[in-house]
Amino acid sequence: MASAAPARTRSPFPRRRLLATGALGLAAAATLGAVAPASAAVLDDGDLAAQESAQWTEEFLTRPETREGFVLEAMDDWQVANATFIIAVVKGHELGEEVAVVALITAIVEAWLYNYEPAVDADSGGLFQQRPSMGWGTYDEVRHKKHALDAFLGLGEHSQAPGLLQVVPDVASWEPGAAAQAVQASAHPERYTELVGAAREIWDRFADDVEPYTA
Repeated sequence: MASAAPARTRSPFPRRRLLATGALGLAAAATLGAVAPASAAVLDDGDLAAQESAQWTEEFLTRPETREGFVLEAMDDWQVANATFIIAVVKGHELGEEVAVVALITAIVEAWLYNYEPAVDADSGGLFQQRPSMGWGTYDEVRHKKHALDAFLGLGEHSQAPGLLQVVPDVASWEPGAAAQAVQASAHPERYTELVGAAREIWDRFADDVEPYTA
């Protein structure tokens, strides 16, 4: 992998701010400050909602496609940030662990938890490698993390493709890998099931500290 997430000791950022971003490593937090200077300021408690909303940006979490693979214990800042973003949005929709696990394993298998800018396969892109030609939204929408995740969940008004809650309304009763495959129709369905354990570990590590995201 590119790098292991740096230690989070002696952080120059308030603990509350780090928890709002899902315990991002310092490198990602520093990058956030460069991309969105206004969000780097320490806000009063009354401004926490605005602060948390500002943490979830699109640009600083986007990087070119690589094929480095996925190693749970070597997740870099990009992967931690995208994983915790998925958890935050799922919680914002008042959905639980099972839905988050399906979304996480899909983003791991499809894009190693990176929000890819270039097309990787035909016209696919983003966290879920969604294809505009298949009704998942425009070029920009499939690369916009919130739009892409909402579309995957079946909650994106911009998407014409059936998402998880439409294809598998009783998702909690499904094996997560099978639920992911029902949405993605992959040529390699076994890959989703292989990542279920990693996705549950990610949920266990971060879910309690990640605030729901509803914007």
